[in-house]
Amino acid sequence: MQSLTLHKSYLTYPKQRFHCTKKESQNLHYFGIKTYQQIQMNPKMTRLIYALPPLQCKPFALQPKIPRFTLVRPPNPYRLFKAHKQLKQYAILGIGANCGECLITFWKLFKRFKKKNVIISLSSILKNPAFGWEAQADFYNAILWVKTKLGYVEFWSFCAYLERMFGRNRKRPFKNAPRTLDIDIIGFKNQFLRFKHLQIPHIAWSLRESVRIPLLERKV
Repeated sequence: MQSLTLHKSYLTYPKQRFHCTKKESQNLHYFGIKTYQQIQMNPKMTRLIYALPPLQCKPFALQPKIPRFTLVRPPNPYRLFKAHKQLKQYAILGIGANCGECLITFWKLFKRFKKKNVIISLSSILKNPAFGWEAQADFYNAILWVKTKLGYVEFWSFCAYLERMFGRNRKRPFKNAPRTLDIDIIGFKNQFLRFKHLQIPHIAWSLRESVRIPLLERKV
């Protein structure tokens, strides 16, 4: 994975504004770090398995070979699975955070999503180094499969609303800055959309290990 070079203008911001203190990231809540089974994947990545699974999901088979005609378009996350035709009715979300009580934020987010949508599947949580600006705390990332009646505009607005609710400022101080909550729409009902403010499928999902590893757990 290529790292982005930090522009000199970014260094004009006082760093203490963007660092999360160790005390903020201890996760001492009941759903904090101590309630997860931790599996070390490599020296930099750790998988967190729920002690109390929020959903009971059965493994789902991957597509053995992706058809060639799909390669002329941007990578389609639905095509990774054999039953992609049935999965087209769902939205795929990538969630991430590295500020505050990240794991608690995720549990609160799940409850918020259930009010207007149906969570079909939830991956384990991947703890991995930040990319871009690497002088920050590690990120926690996971994948959600969601069934929703909303259109893509309403769904995108709903996700942006949840980000603001959990303390994220829509105007980032600089690219790849630390975040209390980041919600990326990886895919939405197999639609291909290209706007200035929204690109579906997510333009960089296939390049990010923080997305590919949880997605390929095959639990949908």
